[in-house]
Amino acid sequence: MTRMTEPSLAELIALLRQGGLRTDDAQSLADAVWLARQMGPSTRTASPEGRPAGDTGLRPAAPAGRRSAEPADPEGLPPGLRLPLPAVDPPRHVPPTAVPAPSSLPGLLTLQRALRQLQRHRGGAPSRFVLDERATAERSARTGLTVPVLTPVTRRTMSLHLLVDSSSSMVVWEQVAEQMLQVLGRIGVFRDVRLHRLHESPDGRPVLASGRSGDRPRPAEDIVDPTGRQFTLVITDGAGPLWRSGAAQRLLHRLAAQSAPVAVLQPLPQRLWPRTALAPRPGELRRLGPEGGRCDFVPEGSSGAAREDGLPVPVLPLSPQALERWARWVSGAGPREVRGAAALVLPDHQAAEHGPERFPTAQDRVTRFRSDASPTAQRLAAYLAAAPLALPVMLGVQHMMFRSATGPSPLAEVLLGGLLSHANPAGTEGETWYDFAPGVRELLLERLAKDEAVLVLKFCSAYVERHFEGDPPNFTAMAAAQLSGTDAPPLADFRPSAPGPTAGVPAPFAAVAAEVVRRFTTDRRRAVPVPDEQLAAARELLARYAREQDGRALWTAIQKLRVIVTGPPGPLVSEANLELAEALLALHRWNPDPALLDEADEAVDRTLGPPAPAGSTVGRARLVRGRLRMTQARDRREAGDLRRAEDLLDSASVELDGATRLADEDTLLGAVLERARALEQLAEIRDSALLLREAAGSLRTLARVQPLWARRSADVPLQLGRVLLTIARTTTDGKEAREFAVEAVEELAAARELLGAEPDGPSRTAGLLLDLAEAQERAGEDEEAVLLTLGEAEHALEFAAGPRACLALRIARMYRALSARRPAAYSFACDVLARAASHAPAEDPALAPLLAERGEMLLDSADTEEHVTAAVDVLRGAVRATPEDRPEWAPRLILLGRALHARFRRARDRTDLLEADRHLSRAVSAAYDRGVAARGWYERGRVQIELGRLGEYTGRRADHLHQAAGHLRRAAREAREAGDELFAAEARHAYDELSRRLRS
Repeated sequence: MTRMTEPSLAELIALLRQGGLRTDDAQSLADAVWLARQMGPSTRTASPEGRPAGDTGLRPAAPAGRRSAEPADPEGLPPGLRLPLPAVDPPRHVPPTAVPAPSSLPGLLTLQRALRQLQRHRGGAPSRFVLDERATAERSARTGLTVPVLTPVTRRTMSLHLLVDSSSSMVVWEQVAEQMLQVLGRIGVFRDVRLHRLHESPDGRPVLASGRSGDRPRPAEDIVDPTGRQFTLVITDGAGPLWRSGAAQRLLHRLAAQSAPVAVLQPLPQRLWPRTALAPRPGELRRLGPEGGRCDFVPEGSSGAAREDGLPVPVLPLSPQALERWARWVSGAGPREVRGAAALVLPDHQAAEHGPERFPTAQDRVTRFRSDASPTAQRLAAYLAAAPLALPVMLGVQHMMFRSATGPSPLAEVLLGGLLSHANPAGTEGETWYDFAPGVRELLLERLAKDEAVLVLKFCSAYVERHFEGDPPNFTAMAAAQLSGTDAPPLADFRPSAPGPTAGVPAPFAAVAAEVVRRFTTDRRRAVPVPDEQLAAARELLARYAREQDGRALWTAIQKLRVIVTGPPGPLVSEANLELAEALLALHRWNPDPALLDEADEAVDRTLGPPAPAGSTVGRARLVRGRLRMTQARDRREAGDLRRAEDLLDSASVELDGATRLADEDTLLGAVLERARALEQLAEIRDSALLLREAAGSLRTLARVQPLWARRSADVPLQLGRVLLTIARTTTDGKEAREFAVEAVEELAAARELLGAEPDGPSRTAGLLLDLAEAQERAGEDEEAVLLTLGEAEHALEFAAGPRACLALRIARMYRALSARRPAAYSFACDVLARAASHAPAEDPALAPLLAERGEMLLDSADTEEHVTAAVDVLRGAVRATPEDRPEWAPRLILLGRALHARFRRARDRTDLLEADRHLSRAVSAAYDRGVAARGWYERGRVQIELGRLGEYTGRRADHLHQAAGHLRRAAREAREAGDELFAAEARHAYDELSRRLRS
């Protein structure tokens, strides 16, 4: 077998992790390598050796038929803008692991050899003794008595806990932790090596978890081992909140009080150590005893040891020389006294004091950073000023702009240099994003050359092309093309997805690109005359965008309008401001940047400012502001800020009500519809039926007068029908609910007739038919009519825009609800789910609930082994498609356990029972809800009863039945605490029956 080099091994590990495989031990890696050899050579081709050093390899291959260049845009717009059209799922941001970090620990073999000095360590209480024959014989010869001499065996009885700080500034050192884990596992010293992530709990205590997300934490004190057989190494930069609060130092004190060695691995350059909360001091470490489980420390310039109540913890740089010196010292193979650095930790370590901000201005921050940072870090900060500050982008910019392998240290200097703060834009929760302090980016861009900015923008453009599917709007490509003056590739022929709040790339990609362009475009705000032709051209571009969803047209119109609104005040400028506000709202659908909404708000203010516009213009402006407030409210609701969302919806309702009083005929329709939507959302937040009735009243009035002044639109009866259906769902008066449902049927049927004549009618028909079927059922119509409407809705799915799994799931659930009276509807539901699952993309979030629904239906109707096996297979897919941190994961595991149990009853394969018990055990430990946990414990009890019956042949019958009794009793208690008295009684009855069997 060809010997693998270290970069090849690192690449292999990264690929295995990307595929979801384990890489935390040598056995897993060996299995993966063996499997790769059995499968044959990979179809991937290596990158050419002649690639330029600045080439990151992230440029995507050009699609077939795409030209390599495009004629210059006659409008002067930077080419490359591509907005999605309604047929492709909106792109999603990739996690930080998508871009590998530069090599973090060069010389891994040297480091491994350095740490092998720990093989000489014999610390800890002996785990066993063996007879020393030679010593026994010598003692017998001297004393005449045969007394055995036992020698303690301590080799390879030590274990190691590797604690990795999970604060936001440690993300650049992820590869360090993984590589240290590999090195420590290979040196043959420790019986086992375990990695733990150190997190901060909500109450400020340190807790341990298996991953960076902090799932299923446990107290950090659990790893304290008084036996002395446990090494503890902590990898941290000492800058996280646990260190600033003193909680991590208090944990270190408890660990250092053991008789086993404890040390901190500090990845930052040593010149930055005094700026951290750990703040180690240089001095002399003195080993106490033959091996360095405990030590004294004499700080440099001090004549005595450290405080009596404080304990010194060695702090080590990540260099082979320093680690070898520490390994020799701690194992007793080196001198008792060694020069190094240590941090003094106290049992009551206090939080670090925070004085007033000494560098309040951007200039002060930049000056301080440049006085302390290395030249490489200063250059990197300037490069990052031209890029959005997502961790994979930051790592990629560093890798591209520096020819030599610099490692993570320069980026860590930038993160800790006082320039950045941790901030996630909308739609990027769970990822690692930063932003510069106000004014810092502008100062850093002053030291960036134009060609360097173009290189950074081109990297960001390649990143967008590679990681955001569906051809999103590539504003960074536009900016790079505008600054370099080169042509960009032509637009591809595609069908993008429907606009939505999550569509498009994260907002900083566009915002930073615009900032860089403004930096290098000196005439960007020049005032120009505002002839009618300029405004007319902008309106024509906006009309083209409305017809064709042409992103280039939208962007060009915004650029033209931004120039027009800088002209002298007048009626045309007011109209241009209003057009600009509407265009910015349209752009915000693709790029949810709050700055776009702020700019739109300012444009509306300018429209309403002096000179006073006409009444119709005021009505349209208030309509735009109402839509703006509703968009802001949606963003606040997604962020969990319901109070602010409610205030914004109130403001939107007031603005839209004012718009209806001042609007002309063209504006009135939009104002009434938008106000009805605002009232619906307010009613949902406040649980208010009065607001729903107010919305229905306004829509009824509009429906009566609309034919008098305009062509009747399907929007009014469709919106009115849905509001009436919502009232029918929520009202408690059965008679009144039926009356509202009857009226909803009439309005939705009218909307259906009108929708057929509208251009987007086919894509909206499926949702309308589903609402109509529900309204028909609530109105008490014949079941044949409801089934007929559902069948039409199923056929209309073929024309629906965007993901169809949610609509299919809703259709299937309605069929299933009707199956109690119409048994044939059950098979209809199964067919709908099967077809939808076969066409749903793997990344569709609605796929998992769709599979779970289908698996449950197959399980409930299974009458043969083949049918049960089909249910097992479908539920396995549902579990795989559900993230483990979601509340739905545990109920779906329980469904899978039930299916395996059902298959055992038909096939009598004991492995099905064992697998069912394993899944149910995971379910009860992960359940968010006591009711779900009760179901899991109940199913575990039933499985253990079956295992007890099989145990008659293995002698473990009593063990399984006692476990079953415990599970059933736990199920009854959990159900009772969840308030499900009926299920609690069922579980208690099963427990009592089993108890009587055990007593007899």
